[in-house]
Amino acid sequence: MTLFLDERCVADLIDMKDALDAVEEAFRAAGNGSAFNVPRMRAPLADGTLRITAATLHYCGYYGVKVSSSTVFESSAGRVLNLYKDATGELCAVVQVFGLGALRTGAVSGVATRHLANEDATVLGVIGTGRQARTQVSAICRVRPIREIRVFSRAPEHRARFCAELAEDGLPAMAVGSAEEAVQNCDVVVTATTATAPVMLGRWLASGTHVNAVGANYEQRRELDTEVVTRATVIATDDRDQVRYEATDLVAPVTEGSLRWEQVRGLGEILAGTTPGRATPDDITLFKSLGVALGDVALAARAYETAICRGVGQQLPDLSA
Repeated sequence: MTLFLDERCVADLIDMKDALDAVEEAFRAAGNGSAFNVPRMRAPLADGTLRITAATLHYCGYYGVKVSSSTVFESSAGRVLNLYKDATGELCAVVQVFGLGALRTGAVSGVATRHLANEDATVLGVIGTGRQARTQVSAICRVRPIREIRVFSRAPEHRARFCAELAEDGLPAMAVGSAEEAVQNCDVVVTATTATAPVMLGRWLASGTHVNAVGANYEQRRELDTEVVTRATVIATDDRDQVRYEATDLVAPVTEGSLRWEQVRGLGEILAGTTPGRATPDDITLFKSLGVALGDVALAARAYETAICRGVGQQLPDLSA
């Protein structure tokens, strides 16, 4: 039976707790060799870019392929993931993934924070106030006892709106007047922007800070200056192959000779215990998020299994004939 799970159905099937659990399981499996991420492929369209990602989850018996575009599929209707059974190749579900993508990105940063930030982290700084920033805050507040959230974006009205939304969920957020003010003396920092030049400088970071850099996964985008990278004792990412061509935040320091690719660790390897993470409370740690299919497929599989248990979702015609 093949199910179609639309945006509303997916939102009813999985929440941030589910996402954190599913993502952690998937990345640990990748670190153990029982899951595999296919680095994102991009192809030019007449006016935009086609994006294709995939992952195999041998540990739970699924694989999936996600297709999206910066133009044709800009609405949620066109961002879909096909989920298959590993053993038979059967198409299990067609899943709309616009909302799921933001949930996944937040959850991956939450898992990175759980394993790389100091356990007593209470102050969170956020640069950026878009959809991705919202799920970042949600995930991080689930894994650390955050008591203060400082928010900066270029538009004061966006900062105010974002803080008001967080306040509705009982989260203690305050708007600040500069990126530096958002970062200084924080325990955890998130950058979730579309910046083309660094919005965070290494000299602002206090010892012990953990950074989740989320926004820049195109060649022309960059959120971090080189000093953020050189001050980091631990640098992790969600895919060590994909990071080499998508993350200018790291490509630029490598080109300058300030970083070697061998220093960049896989998040899955840290979770699996095959690569060390934070060693001391004073370490500065950095997670460079790209947004990979491993998390998408894990969440889609969790949504599908829950849908089967609840008897929800739209059944599609038999495609095996």
